[in-house]
Amino acid sequence: MTDYLDELDAILLDQFDDGMLLSELDGYLTGLIVSPDIVAPSRWLKPIWGDAPPPFEDAAGLQRFLDLVMQHHNMLLDSLNAQGGYTPILDQDPRSGEILWEMWIDGFATAMKLAPAGWNRIRASADPAVKEALAGLAELAAISNGVFRLGEAEQNRRDRQASDLIPVWVPMLHAWRLANDRSNRTSAIGAKIGRNDPCPCGSGKKYKKCCALA
Repeated sequence: MTDYLDELDAILLDQFDDGMLLSELDGYLTGLIVSPDIVAPSRWLKPIWGDAPPPFEDAAGLQRFLDLVMQHHNMLLDSLNAQGGYTPILDQDPRSGEILWEMWIDGFATAMKLAPAGWNRIRASADPAVKEALAGLAELAAISNGVFRLGEAEQNRRDRQASDLIPVWVPMLHAWRLANDRSNRTSAIGAKIGRNDPCPCGSGKKYKKCCALA
């Protein structure tokens, strides 16, 4: 991993009791980027650390974390805009070498729930390839959360295929979004929080009256 990912990984591991880990965050940010509808940061930041407020000692610590999250968001966007450049962060079982895709897909599915109308437009579109890509990711999410149960042989087959299919399906969704984007998004959102913006801790207060005072 790069230095910024090592730092981000360490914060996710050490700071949050009920937050996302790196692979889940990677899937989550990927889902936000390829979402047909924009989700405002004030809505999507809080799920990263769960129900408890972010436990940073001061505003500088929170801002550093947000900067790292946005750096990864922007790196993902750049990789999706580069032909063949996208690679998901998938955990690996150190004992068996098995690729553990479930945490990544859980993050992606969490992002999908924030703006369901956009994904429904894909399902209603006339593009069979992108519909199949979305259906494949949705099926992986259903397998991961236990809604869709497979026999052992089929489960093993999906486990082998998932790490190859995710890097194919995600760029297809990104290309569809670019071709059908209602907002003309061309770049990632900025990392800084305005003092009058909603505080990303989810308190409902303005940033200047909440974590900026920490």
